[in-house]
Amino acid sequence: MEPHPHLPKRQVLDVLVAARAEEHEAQVRQLRLALEWALLHPAAEGASYAGWGDDGLVLGDGVGGPLPLAGGGAPLVAAAAPLELAAALGRPVEHAQQLLGDTLELAFRLPRLWELMCAGHIPVWRARAISRETRDLSLDAALHADRLLCAVPDQLDQLSTAGAARLVHEARLHADPDRAHADEEAAAARRGVWLQRDGRAPGVTDLHLTLDTPDAIAFDHTVGRLAGELKELGDTDALDVRRAKAVGVLADPQHALDLMTGETTDARPRAAGTLDLSVHLTPSDLADDQGVAVIERLGALSTDLFAGWLARHAVDGVAVRVRPVIDLDADHAVDRHDPTPAMREQAILREATCVFPGCTRDSRSCDLDHIAAYDPSGPPDQTRPSNLAPLCRRHHRAKTHAGWSYARRDGTYDWLSPQGKTYTGVPVRRAPLATWR
Repeated sequence: MEPHPHLPKRQVLDVLVAARAEEHEAQVRQLRLALEWALLHPAAEGASYAGWGDDGLVLGDGVGGPLPLAGGGAPLVAAAAPLELAAALGRPVEHAQQLLGDTLELAFRLPRLWELMCAGHIPVWRARAISRETRDLSLDAALHADRLLCAVPDQLDQLSTAGAARLVHEARLHADPDRAHADEEAAAARRGVWLQRDGRAPGVTDLHLTLDTPDAIAFDHTVGRLAGELKELGDTDALDVRRAKAVGVLADPQHALDLMTGETTDARPRAAGTLDLSVHLTPSDLADDQGVAVIERLGALSTDLFAGWLARHAVDGVAVRVRPVIDLDADHAVDRHDPTPAMREQAILREATCVFPGCTRDSRSCDLDHIAAYDPSGPPDQTRPSNLAPLCRRHHRAKTHAGWSYARRDGTYDWLSPQGKTYTGVPVRRAPLATWR
């Protein structure tokens, strides 16, 4: 008997469906284990607890997070709990906080949604996304939202995140009719301007604005008008590109005004302040048409593009400060607590991030820590590059106050947790590959 011609395709689909079910079970198991971890680390009464927005999470002196990981009715978690969980997972502490917060919110404040998620009626990622919408609700309002969300379990898998947010808002208004006004004020408080960079394309940056609606409409009109002026001056780029250029013109308000009033026909962007970039180059990069410039916090781009930046944004020239090449393996010591500026720069170039496992905080914003604690009465030469490492404030406090210790190996750092487990941090160097020894 000949095999069915579609059998191999059906088998692939069957295996794929089975793999998806296994993936869901694994994700649910991770949340159950995260819940178990949280319950194994209850916050002692009056002590600090794990929360959002506080660098003092690991202190035990009563300084706790101002906002608990989950809403009212969920248990508080000891401040140190996310730290070791993050180290074990090799992820930033914020990842562990989010994992614990989502799990506690679901298990204690959205119990119907939790059970339906465990049973496979809704994907784990969607249940976790919904849990982040209910953090600010009272326990009664959260339980009401849970009932609304799970009223028709068979349709829960089709519920969009936006649809869930509408149901949560309905529960919020049901619990507190005055909340609509508070929400408007809260939305206004979220106004701001943010930059988001893509490491794969450092030559461009996304700009996100949250404005009052009338201001947004006026801004859009001004950008459109400037884009039209650029076209009149001979710019042949597409409309969206001209609008992007118009925002660059607005960086210099006087230039924008001169352009719109006809006082100037020079549409090139002009400097409106300083352009402070730390750029790593080798002599060969400067001499080669295919050279690469590595810009801290942005990434790598061609020297041609970088030169174009400087040419377009310069008015009276660009002040360039050239720093000498630093031997990253040098270990010159000073007999004092504070390192020299050159020594700090060497440590920052050697490690681009905080050296705690999974932490991605840029080393330029970190403290410079003595790995073996500095002893004012101790021997000379305690301050040397081999005994210095960048630590963000959270992990610096973990070492100082919460029982963590670490040692530097050849390019790695071994951390010993209060539970006696060892985790390895592998930071990356900041300098270009050509300068590595």
